[in-house]
Amino acid sequence: MNRSSSDLVPVDPERHALEARIARAKGRIVEDLEWATTLLYGAARSAGRGLGTLVVSVGLFLAGIVAAAWIRRRRGQVHITFR
Repeated sequence: MNRSSSDLVPVDPERHALEARIARAKGRIVEDLEWATTLLYGAARSAGRGLGTLVVSVGLFLAGIVAAAWIRRRRGQVHITFR
């Protein structure tokens, strides 16, 4: 005759209630961790977009400075042509 261990252990209502509370608490912890993970990924995504915008903006700014310096330098040169 195959008996499981639950057949041999008498039912204790206090222990059963405690195990049910522990299982519900574990479920709530898992839900909270999933929620926190979602928030973290959302924050990382937003930060990544902001960082990308910053990099592009700084790149355009530096390109503008280089272009302005190049134009200013070209204007200062005297062009002499011999015919």
